[in-house]
Amino acid sequence: MPSKNHECTNCGHLLVPELRRLHYTESGLSNVFLQGVRIADCPVCGNSDVIVPRIAKIQRAIAQGLTQSPTRLTGEQLRFLRRHLGRSGEELARYLHTDKTKISKWERGEDRIGPATDRLIRLLATALDPELSSTVRSVAEHLPHVSDDVNKAWELHIDVATLKTTYLRASIAA
Repeated sequence: MPSKNHECTNCGHLLVPELRRLHYTESGLSNVFLQGVRIADCPVCGNSDVIVPRIAKIQRAIAQGLTQSPTRLTGEQLRFLRRHLGRSGEELARYLHTDKTKISKWERGEDRIGPATDRLIRLLATALDPELSSTVRSVAEHLPHVSDDVNKAWELHIDVATLKTTYLRASIAA
């Protein structure tokens, strides 16, 4: 897709954005990267405009990618999934037959999510999102392959054009 001209949001200079990779920390996750994002760097004022299309679909792709994570979910990933589903800590706690304090400890990284709970969270996240519910079977088939590796060793890459998700080891992704 050819890049369209873009007017700098700071000074109004006409720019041609480049397709680049973006470390997408706005998701609240430390290991998500978007491929093919339009970024316009202004040589006049030094401003960089990042143009991320289809945010809602990208958020859903992240959620789907998390259910397919090769390693156990982290607290920040649980928080993302809970918020994506529009659930409070108390609501999620009822699904998991625990209390909101436990959810909060998991999300803050004060306690590690157990393997059985991890798998239940993945299935819940898939089943409770109407647009992801058709992927429950593939998530269930993935569960035996989830390892206890440190999740920070993996990066979730999302192609913004196709919404395809891929996990890469952090050292390979760089």
